Amino acid sequence: MAKLPKLFVLASFLVPIPLFHLHAQTPATAPTNGSVAVAPSAPNGQAPDEMTRKITELVLAGKYAEAQKLTEGLLIAYPDDQRLIKAKALIDSRLSSGGSTSAAPGNAQPTQPTANPNAEQLTGMDKVDYDALIELGRQAQLTTDLEQQKVSLKQFMDQSAPFLQKHPDQILLWQLRAASAISLNDFVAGYDAGQKLLAARVADSTDPGSRRLLAQLKNKGWLDKKALADFQEKEHLNRYSFLGERQTFTHSRRGRLTLNENEAVYEGADGIIRISRDDIREIQADGGGGVTFLEKDAKKLVFSPFYQEDIPCCDVNVWVWKKVGAVMDAIVERWRFVLISKPTDAIQTLRPPNP
Repeated sequence: MAKLPKLFVLASFLVPIPLFHLHAQTPATAPTNGSVAVAPSAPNGQAPDEMTRKITELVLAGKYAEAQKLTEGLLIAYPDDQRLIKAKALIDSRLSSGGSTSAAPGNAQPTQPTANPNAEQLTGMDKVDYDALIELGRQAQLTTDLEQQKVSLKQFMDQSAPFLQKHPDQILLWQLRAASAISLNDFVAGYDAGQKLLAARVADSTDPGSRRLLAQLKNKGWLDKKALADFQEKEHLNRYSFLGERQTFTHSRRGRLTLNENEAVYEGADGIIRISRDDIREIQADGGGGVTFLEKDAKKLVFSPFYQEDIPCCDVNVWVWKKVGAVMDAIVERWRFVLISKPTDAIQTLRPPNP
C-alpha cells in the first residue's frame, strides 16, 4: 500500500469526525408555533465549529504555531472539549518534532486546564454571575474582529474584577484574565493574575497550557515585582507629570509639574515648589494656556503645560485647551476634584470634593 503524504496524515486527523464533526446542513423549516427558529450551534461545552475549522485551515497551511495558540486559547474557554484536547496533542507533537510533518499524536493527552472545585460551591446569583463571566470571556476570545475583541476583553476585565474581589479563588477566571491582559498589553492586570495563579500553585500543574500562560507572563516581565514598580512609576509620569513653563509677572521658566497623591510639585531651574492638596482652594484654567493653583493663603502657582515655541500657527485655541484640559482631567482623576463651572465658561474651575 502506498504511503500517504505526511501533511495529509496530519490533516486527516483534524478534519474528520474525531476532531471536527460538522453538523448536517438541513433546510430550515418555518416554525409552526410562532417561535423564532434558532440556528444549530455547537454542543454545550464545545467550541463552535467555525473556530475548529479555523484550526484545520491553519494546520493545512502549515501554520502550526498559530494553530497552537488558537487551540490553547480555546481550551481555556472550553476545557472539556475533547476535540481541542486531541488537536493540541497533535499540534504539540508536530512542533516538538522539529518541523517534521510526520509526527503523530501517539498517546499524548495533555491534562485539561486547572480544575476549579470552588466554582461548584457558588450558588444563586453568584453562580449565575460566574457563568455569565465565563461566557463573556469565551465570546471575547472567539471574536475575530480585533477592535471588537478589544472592547469585549475590556468588558470582561471590568466585570470580572469586582466578582473576583468577592470570590478570589476562581482559578479559571484568573486564567482568562491573564490571557486577556496579554491580549490587551495590560501589565498591572497581568501581574495581578499571575500572582494569583502562582499562589494557587498553577506552576506545579501537569497542564502545559496553564504553565505556558505563566511562561508568557514571565517572558514579558510581568511576574517581577520590581518591573511592576518601574512600570507604575513610568505610568505615573506619563499620566500625572507635565512639561511646560511656570508663569510669573516678570518671566517664565521651564520645568515639570507632577501631581503626586497628596501634593503638586513644580521642579524647574528657578527652584522647587510644593503645594499640598489640602491647601488648595481651587484650580482654574483659561484659554490663555495657564493652569492656576490658588491656595487658601492667597498664594498661587501658574503653569502652562507646553513651551511657547511649540504653539502652532493655526487652531491655537483648540490646541491650547487640549493641553490644559489634559492637566485638569489628571487633577480630577488623581484628586477627585469637582468641576463647578459650566463647560461653556471662559474659565474652568475645579474645587476639592466636599469632606
